[in-house]
Amino acid sequence: MSRRPVLVPFLAVLSLSFTLILILLTPSTGALTAANGALTPSLGVTSYVDGISDQSLPAWDGGFEESYFAGLFDDTWVHGHGAHVDFARYVVQWNVMSGDYPRYLREFEGWLGDVASMGLKPEIALTSYDGSLPGTPGEYETELVKILARARALGAPVGWLEAWNEPNGQGEEPARNAAAFTNAASSVCEGGYGCTVIAGDFEDSPGVTAYEDEYVSDLHPVPANWGVHPYYSVQEESEAPFETVREHLPNGGAGERIWFTEVAARMCTDFDGDLVENGEAGQARQANWLVNTLIRNARPAHVFYYELLLREGREPSCETEGSDSALYVPSGDPAEPDRPRMAAGYIWGDGAGSAPGGAGEPGAAFLANAAEATLTGGAFLQ
Repeated sequence: MSRRPVLVPFLAVLSLSFTLILILLTPSTGALTAANGALTPSLGVTSYVDGISDQSLPAWDGGFEESYFAGLFDDTWVHGHGAHVDFARYVVQWNVMSGDYPRYLREFEGWLGDVASMGLKPEIALTSYDGSLPGTPGEYETELVKILARARALGAPVGWLEAWNEPNGQGEEPARNAAAFTNAASSVCEGGYGCTVIAGDFEDSPGVTAYEDEYVSDLHPVPANWGVHPYYSVQEESEAPFETVREHLPNGGAGERIWFTEVAARMCTDFDGDLVENGEAGQARQANWLVNTLIRNARPAHVFYYELLLREGREPSCETEGSDSALYVPSGDPAEPDRPRMAAGYIWGDGAGSAPGGAGEPGAAFLANAAEATLTGGAFLQ
């Protein structure tokens, strides 16, 4: 989906909705090995969220360099004991280097610098936010080269590239065009930029199969890495939408490396198109299902969680925000169940079986960090 979030007051928030942050970054079962100071799966798959897709990172606390949240995130999930976030993802305007998008370019360059300062690996997807589209694959290729060259010049070379974000959803491109962009991206990456192309980036929405079949038939070469946005699977708490996408990949998905390049407990409609307001309890339940059922069974190569906090303490809402993926501000009533903390626990936790719960539940170390943040007063996401 990848709209452009910008983050909320934090420690109204770290007391806030650390449930979602905790569920999605809790490593669950599976063999893990130490690499670069972080835990990574030994067999090329992950059992937890190991990437963030949050474009407002430079705006955390009003400015990344002095951000309390950035420091906590870095110390806890990127470089801390048991850290397991390796990647950061950005969906960039395809012609951001044209001179027509100075604000977009400034934000993208700021993100590259901030991600590099934490040692996260940058992964980008191209899209259009204003309806302007490449007239030809050649025009796409020219603009892509400019983006990759700029990232390299800033000391943050892009190693992984999604040719076009969610072409059957947010990116809204005919399958033939999206495939042509993917072919052009493969040519660029093989021609000196050393990047790996992630094809597809399909949302697991109704009707995806016909789109997917046409797209795959026009690929030359056919990449081995595929992106999926399993939003509908999470909303329905059913593996069927994701399985449908996988079955229509080359070789029926056998041997393909699948990335959840964007996912959250966030859909606002069910598979029939009816509005669904999940609320705190639904978000916690869906985050649990995402980590402990879908990720565990699908065995993706990497998983990027989309969106953390909303500006000005706003609550997620399908009706008013168009999305309910961001963290909820918990009730001030101590008798109320802290479902926001529970959801964050499944997403971002470091429990791996530590108290108070088992794998996939909030871990003691994360809860201690959240408590410490609350006591110190934290900062604000603006």
